[in-house]
Amino acid sequence: MQESFSVVRSVTKSLVVFAILLSALPICGGEWNRFRGPNATGVSSGRQLPVEFERADALWTAKLAGHGNSSPILHEQLIYITSAELELESMTGKRSLVALDLESGEIKWQRDWSFDHYKTNRRNGYASSSVCTDADGVYVFWQSEVTSMLYGMNHQGEPLWEYEVGKFGAGTGAATSPIVHDGVVLLSHDNEKFESFLLAIATADGNPVWKTMRETQRTGYSTPVIYPSKAGRTQVVFSHSYEGMVGVDFTTGEVQWQNVVFGEHTQRAVGSPIVVGDQVIAASGFTNGVRTLVSLKPDQLNDRREAQEHFRTTRNVPHCPTPLALGGNLYCWTDRGVLACLNLSDGRQRWLARVGGEYFASPIALGNRILCIDRSGEIVVIAAGDTYRELGRSQLDAGVMATPALSQNALIIRTANEILRFDLVDQ
Repeated sequence: MQESFSVVRSVTKSLVVFAILLSALPICGGEWNRFRGPNATGVSSGRQLPVEFERADALWTAKLAGHGNSSPILHEQLIYITSAELELESMTGKRSLVALDLESGEIKWQRDWSFDHYKTNRRNGYASSSVCTDADGVYVFWQSEVTSMLYGMNHQGEPLWEYEVGKFGAGTGAATSPIVHDGVVLLSHDNEKFESFLLAIATADGNPVWKTMRETQRTGYSTPVIYPSKAGRTQVVFSHSYEGMVGVDFTTGEVQWQNVVFGEHTQRAVGSPIVVGDQVIAASGFTNGVRTLVSLKPDQLNDRREAQEHFRTTRNVPHCPTPLALGGNLYCWTDRGVLACLNLSDGRQRWLARVGGEYFASPIALGNRILCIDRSGEIVVIAAGDTYRELGRSQLDAGVMATPALSQNALIIRTANEILRFDLVDQ
């Protein structure tokens, strides 16, 4: 079911025009303005990643008042991060959005919200959703069983608007991150206890552009991605265990195609879909259950409005980490430290390596180097290519569950309660 809103008809009409005018432009810039960077690629440009790290090498370290698993997000000279503090005696707490200076690590401003304890698990916490940014603002999504709120603020920390999304209920807590594209914040609100839907909110005034209802029986944590359809209409692609992969029209929210490619009751979509040329790739699974990775081609539909399946695999599929595509290869860095390299042209495995460790963070890349950090804080850097080649392995003295961020000159790492900046090196 898809709902439209008359209060934002002018916004929707404008978006149609924008979609036509911008269809020939890249779908994302180079700034790390959402979870996993430009359109979830995890790939940036600039200098080069170091191969070894020591805490003493960090340009600066900034302590956070609370804890969290959200990823750092960048806008010009600002780093945005969320954190949360829970008072165990009262079971109430404070969730915060913090803006830090990229060059110095100084806290420029902080905005706080109170919250009541809700059910989560020991590895999740209360600040796992990453923010997203554009030129006009920063957008943060807080979910809970009382209600879920989406907030828009400018880059000076002043509130622009707020929108009540609705109640959220899941035994494993909240972690869904929003994205922003062409003046619209997009998010999925999949949960087990209350209404589930896909939502688009105008950044100009916080009013809904569209809301697409859907039935789900399991919470999803996947963050959407933008797909520039060859038909000229931009699509937003979401992944979910029961709903599978679905592409909706960016301007209206109408479903353009849907493939129920997962469907196992024990599966859960956590990592984000990624776009590689004419392919959209996503995975779903569970810690000890079946895991499935599927590549679809949304510009090739059958009579049932399903995208053509390009390839699939159930071997060495990540559950939490999002795969990374680079140089014709797909790197699947699994939670248990097994790294599979697949050929993007046919999905066949090129090589398999046991890296070791336990991973929640997703791999990122710069140039021909790929970096991933395991839960204990071990940083592994490998060379991209048709054979496995490890370049360096280092140990931070703190655990990491958040995906790092990249600027042209810096690598930003988030531990549970601090931010570290490392300089990149020359090529």
